[in-house]
Amino acid sequence: MKTRWLYIILLALLSANAFAKAHPDTLLLHRVFTFSATIDTTNVEPDTSYAYTKYSLNVKRRNFVLLAVPTMYAIAHGTNRKYVGETFEKITSHHIEKYVAEKILDVTTVPHHRKSMSTVLKYLTPKIYQETMVGDNLLSPFNYHNRKYYRYFISFMRNGTARLNFRPRLKNTQLVRGQALINIETGGIIKTLIQGEYDMVRFTLNATMNQSGAHVLAPKNVILTCRFSFLGNETDGNFHANYGLNPALPDSITDSHDYQLMDHLRPFPLTDEEREIYSVYFNKTSTRNDQPKRINPLKKILWDVIGDNVLNRIKSTYGKSNQGYFRMNPILNPLYMGYDNRRGFIYKFDVRTSYEFDSNKEFYIRFKSGYSFKRHQFYFKLPTYFYYNKRRNGYIEMLLENGNWIRNELIEKDINIENKDSALETYSRAPYFKDMHLNIKNNYDINQYVSFQVGLSAHKRSAIEKKRYEIAGLPSKYISVAPFLEIQWRPKAWKGPFIALDYERGIKNFLGGDINYERWELDMQWIKRLTRLQSLQMRFGTGLYTKREKPAYFLDFENFRENNLPGGWNDDWSGEFELLSSYIYNVSKWYARTNFTYESPLLFISRLPWIGHFIEMERIYFSSLCVKDIHPYIETGYGFTTRLFSIGIFVSNENGRFKDFGCKFGFELFRHW
Repeated sequence: MKTRWLYIILLALLSANAFAKAHPDTLLLHRVFTFSATIDTTNVEPDTSYAYTKYSLNVKRRNFVLLAVPTMYAIAHGTNRKYVGETFEKITSHHIEKYVAEKILDVTTVPHHRKSMSTVLKYLTPKIYQETMVGDNLLSPFNYHNRKYYRYFISFMRNGTARLNFRPRLKNTQLVRGQALINIETGGIIKTLIQGEYDMVRFTLNATMNQSGAHVLAPKNVILTCRFSFLGNETDGNFHANYGLNPALPDSITDSHDYQLMDHLRPFPLTDEEREIYSVYFNKTSTRNDQPKRINPLKKILWDVIGDNVLNRIKSTYGKSNQGYFRMNPILNPLYMGYDNRRGFIYKFDVRTSYEFDSNKEFYIRFKSGYSFKRHQFYFKLPTYFYYNKRRNGYIEMLLENGNWIRNELIEKDINIENKDSALETYSRAPYFKDMHLNIKNNYDINQYVSFQVGLSAHKRSAIEKKRYEIAGLPSKYISVAPFLEIQWRPKAWKGPFIALDYERGIKNFLGGDINYERWELDMQWIKRLTRLQSLQMRFGTGLYTKREKPAYFLDFENFRENNLPGGWNDDWSGEFELLSSYIYNVSKWYARTNFTYESPLLFISRLPWIGHFIEMERIYFSSLCVKDIHPYIETGYGFTTRLFSIGIFVSNENGRFKDFGCKFGFELFRHW
């Protein structure tokens, strides 16, 4: 009996000793996770400093595919393989995370001073204490919410510091590995080395943090080495950024590409290789300037104009103070290809421009278009906004779109009743109508809780095969014109659910309208952020026609309609029905819907060996619908996104029976470039 108690006491002592050894590790991790919360960033005064960035690029292998990679066109067809560049920027900080960067010097050997491989520039300002370090990507090992994704190993040192090594529990592109030197007393990071691979870029990041004031959350010095690999192309990059500089600048800088001034301001010297690249570049430039200019018009048109504009994203500013902004996505870009069961393959095109008159007034116009190869249909949306009071979100919007090709079983029944001629069945596109839609509205936020919209909605629906309806003695064109009012309520301001009540009244003989109707809709949406990357998206909605007179065949609902121009993973992939045909709810006087989507990284497939490394985000979908003849219609699905594509797989059930199976596909290649 005594021996038994002796074993128990000995085991307890060993456990206590083990706990005592483990306790400092746990305590230090707790300090690291809570360090950012101990820093007061609310009273940071506006500050002005300067930042210097040096970079070099080495194109080791390249082929014609590199021409199509955004920001890589300039170095893809150039004669050189090595490039170097430097920038000097003025940083005006209004908050630790809110700052404005103004480039005052830009020296580079890249042709036409183009930005190349600029997607990695965001790695030079990592937010290592936040849940994601680079935008919405790369889960930080120094954030409490991500501790379950990493293994930690701590070695205490004699100078009041500790070395923290971390590695991911799973091999996934959102996770990193490396080490950090920690201040034991505060838990603050002195410097860190982080390695990872994301979006076809393998990188090693060395960051030295500030050690005083609120800026301890931001780096003082960052060195980034990276390699971009894609289909036989390989480019190495070296970047070095230094922040918080206060150099002696001249009163004015007349030449933003002044190498001599950059040579004077540079906080640390160039390497011998970088000086050699500059020397070769300036010698070629000097020789070219001394010789008569011979411009090859064919080369200029093919390479500099057509090639650049077709394969690259076009961005530009205009106006005396650059108040205007123009952007056009590449004409040949796989990112704007998509696929789903109903429309087949879709190619999309997007161009937009804006002009800011002052801080409170702005004009914005966008043209989105697409072509469905399965339906042989061209779609477009042309929204135009004039913000007359941006502080109150006051704007006037005019939307012109050609909408959907719509069919309705009620018309089919009328045709069968009025004309039994079987020859009518020879028109393959006969049941469909084109829809030209014009919507004009004014939006105004009374406060952060209540907004309202008032406007006018008009539809002109024309039969594809007019002869079919002429034979049956039915109209081949239907027009509706309706004033509408919408009240929006946000119980928790902009951080909570959104509730909207719509009322629309179609008036016959008003501005050419030939339909009387009255419609009410209630829509509730909420994206509940569980963490930075985890969310539960919820949508509840219902609609009802309280008045609907013939020939009101095509009166669809404002909050429940088909979207023919989805933009990808982050655009209408949630809160929608992917397998549901529009004619099902176009014949019902009412509907009730629910949509749930749970989104998270490292959910299912991302935990599998090899393939899981490439999975960035995953989603689970559940949607249900009740209409006149179907109660319920249920749709469930699962989706994920990678660096190359996003895909969703869906199954539907109608009135308790299996209905359909399908998928949705979109290219995500270079979306973050």
